[in-house]
Amino acid sequence: MAASPTPDFAVADDAKKAIAAHMVPGVMQALRDVSVDQVATADDILDVLAICIAAVLENDTHITTPKHTRQAMETIETFVKRRARQLRDERQSLDAPSFLARAIDQYRKDQAAFEDQLSKARDRLSD
Repeated sequence: MAASPTPDFAVADDAKKAIAAHMVPGVMQALRDVSVDQVATADDILDVLAICIAAVLENDTHITTPKHTRQAMETIETFVKRRARQLRDERQSLDAPSFLARAIDQYRKDQAAFEDQLSKARDRLSD
């Protein structure tokens, strides 16, 4: 990462967005599950994602000097800014649901469907 002036992407944007749409609501729910108050703040979510990014950087064998670390941080900043602009530009209007709002809605639907399947399976087992 640090030594590369251009991104080295291997996965399509749509696939990455689908993963993010599932991952972020899952992180939010996991944080609420372990929070004393059942609350997850934006800072909590960002901190978890920062740990994920730091873990990738820690494992990157191309980052061997302070200069490489600085370049990696600049790359991360570039990625975040690009995605923030992209999500903003893709939003139909300020009144339209955000990417995250749509992701949370889909996550809840998926969870409800899973719970329904689980309940039906339990009912079949108890018969």
